[in-house]
Amino acid sequence: MKVGKSVRLFLVDGTVGGLRTAEIMNWTGHVMAAQRSDLRELWQREEAKRTGVYILLGDDQAYVGEADVIRERLKQHNRPEPDGKDFWTDVVIVTSKDANLTKAALRI
Repeated sequence: MKVGKSVRLFLVDGTVGGLRTAEIMNWTGHVMAAQRSDLRELWQREEAKRTGVYILLGDDQAYVGEADVIRERLKQHNRPEPDGKDFWTDVVIVTSKDANLTKAALRI
């Protein structure tokens, strides 16, 4: 028998196109999504200061990475090429609600 799950979605600025967070009840993960134009707001969030996985999304490509401090890695990717990545318009980050996710756990 399949069991349903509740997902809590929070629109940080009250709009669907702005910064969004999502949590599944009884799961320690935390997901946040933002447009590249909203990076400054994302960088201010505690979740962006944690270890986690991120996905940079563009029209026809995606880049998956991991970082000890996601905010710092996104700042590097936000620079122009060749140091940064120009293709992306959106980012999704996955961290732990309780901040117990470590870089060592990501590499397993």
